[in-house]
Amino acid sequence: MRLGIGIDTGGTYTDAVLYNFEDKSILGSAKSLTTKNDLSIGILGAIDGLPADLVRQADVISLSTTLATNACVEDKGGQAKLIFFGGDKAIIDRNGKQYGLPPSDEICIQESYTTFSGESKREPDWERFEHEIEHGFDHLDGVGILEMNSMKDGAAVEKKAKEIFQKKHNIPVVCGHELFSELNSLKRGASTLLNAGLFPVISEFLESVKKALAVRDIHPSSLVIVRSDGSLMSEEFASLRPVETLLCGPAASALGCTGLTDAPNCIVVDMGGTTTDIAFIRDSLPVTITNGISIGRWKTFVSGLYVKTFGLGGDSAVHYNGRKLHLEEYRVTPLCVAAASYPSVTENLRKLEVKKHTRFLYEHYMLIKDIENNSRYTEEEQAFCRALKEKPLLITDAAAAVGKDMYSLKVDHLIKDGVVQLCGFTPTDVMHLRGDFDRYDSEASRLAAEFIAHNLDVPVETVCDRVYDEVKKKMYVNIVTALLENKYPDYMKNGINEDVERFILNNYEAYKNGSPDELFSTMFRTNYTLVGMGAPIRVFLEDVADMLGTRAVVPEYHEVANALGAVVGNVRVTCTVEIRPDNSAEGTYGYTVFGKDGKQSFEKLNDAVDFAVTEAETRAADEAKRRGAVRDIEVTSEVHTDGAETKEGNVYLGTFVTAHAFGSMGF
Repeated sequence: MRLGIGIDTGGTYTDAVLYNFEDKSILGSAKSLTTKNDLSIGILGAIDGLPADLVRQADVISLSTTLATNACVEDKGGQAKLIFFGGDKAIIDRNGKQYGLPPSDEICIQESYTTFSGESKREPDWERFEHEIEHGFDHLDGVGILEMNSMKDGAAVEKKAKEIFQKKHNIPVVCGHELFSELNSLKRGASTLLNAGLFPVISEFLESVKKALAVRDIHPSSLVIVRSDGSLMSEEFASLRPVETLLCGPAASALGCTGLTDAPNCIVVDMGGTTTDIAFIRDSLPVTITNGISIGRWKTFVSGLYVKTFGLGGDSAVHYNGRKLHLEEYRVTPLCVAAASYPSVTENLRKLEVKKHTRFLYEHYMLIKDIENNSRYTEEEQAFCRALKEKPLLITDAAAAVGKDMYSLKVDHLIKDGVVQLCGFTPTDVMHLRGDFDRYDSEASRLAAEFIAHNLDVPVETVCDRVYDEVKKKMYVNIVTALLENKYPDYMKNGINEDVERFILNNYEAYKNGSPDELFSTMFRTNYTLVGMGAPIRVFLEDVADMLGTRAVVPEYHEVANALGAVVGNVRVTCTVEIRPDNSAEGTYGYTVFGKDGKQSFEKLNDAVDFAVTEAETRAADEAKRRGAVRDIEVTSEVHTDGAETKEGNVYLGTFVTAHAFGSMGF
């Protein structure tokens, strides 16, 4: 037998699947809580749930994770900075935010003298650059380097800047040209900065996997990870380009779905602890996008499947404002889970006075990582963490432990860095109260629910009803939004506006109340099957499917679909090379091909196209090898000519040669 293990680490659970490549069968599956303080513990827990006699025979370990996804949605991750040659402060401040860039004063902007055509008027002042990068970088987890017109001059400036930077600092650094070849410098900059911020996220994950495998004496010949487009890449490639894992988990889920259901057209709804991901399967193939992934505040050039990711999971924080209850976009540790490990949490809640209060007094702070003597954190932050070392504390007690009150206590930095985690009331707690899930301490859930019920002046059962309703409503709104985006290009490009969202919400309320508007009523419908993935989905999906006039399917192994999807992929690469005409007043006198290492000029278009085809196909094959393909690399290419109609006829604007490489990783 040729065996592989698929491992998926999410914000809440780590899943594992043992897969037989020869007959495409699942030989075992397991789940374990993700352990943020040491990911290898949760990974070991999942591996230990697989058939012990077969685990060491695994020749392939394939990974997926939502850690990068969650970092974007929750605006977490490592500390990173962008060095931008040729950046314009006014343009960055006016337009950069829409791509995820910070204000210009948080970017290291340098002069650049490369023109749009790729001509270099003169070199940057490298001596000044060396001086300006002397300080202010040592505390960072990663750095990105970008030059405005790097795609036109073979990235000469970026390459030299990286060489200089690496001589001064031992920090992971990536250049824009190493990631993407598109022209939009703001979007390229955002993608590069995001990649730098994800270095520690993926590094910790990969090191934890290798640590767990070593403990169990598992020595695979291949260790690979899923990209956002569902293809695979090597561990080494992922370490350099962690941004490629942005939708790694959702992509693996979509791939897993194709192996678990026979529905050719379906909507995959994967609900985890932190986020819910929506993907489309059309004619048995995942639907892809062409203009780059958008997630959280980031708009990137990362290619991938169409996935709509939003903050909704079993661990979404439940809060109230006045008498209205709502779900936050971010994750907290469910009180029932925290209490199972720390009985003091339940004891604290028993002693908590049930009273009206604008703050959520039942919430606790819990220490995840030890930062003792870490110079990145203030003495006050380290003292706060020392107070949490033995056990989680109520937010009032935690503040008092460092001489503060809950209003003046500032812990945002610690939460953003994943050092401290909030514990609060969540849909998972409601599942325990309803009997839909019973693994942890339901008493802690009940005590928090009583506090919330008192503040809303409703019974506990009504609190539970409202939480479930908020989950279904958020799921319904986002599925309908995804349908509209896949139906209408304008919505795909710009998203829906507030009026459309209000219309969707009105439809939800009309269906829920069974009372359509007498003047005008319409309902959203789809023939695509809703396929549920992830542990909590079975509780909610059927009702949402009814609202959309379709059926819901929750297949066997739905809880570990991501781990299954991780182990069934291959390598796919696309590379594009651009040809532009050289024009003068007399007309076109030649053609320029913009290649990886610079530009080449030709008198005849046919010669330029032949060169571009060779360049694109070579780059695609080389990239496939970089990602880990070891054999059977198949390369194809296509040529697209761009023109415009004028009064004088068709005007040639350029040519794009696109090459596709498909390869096996040896299993």
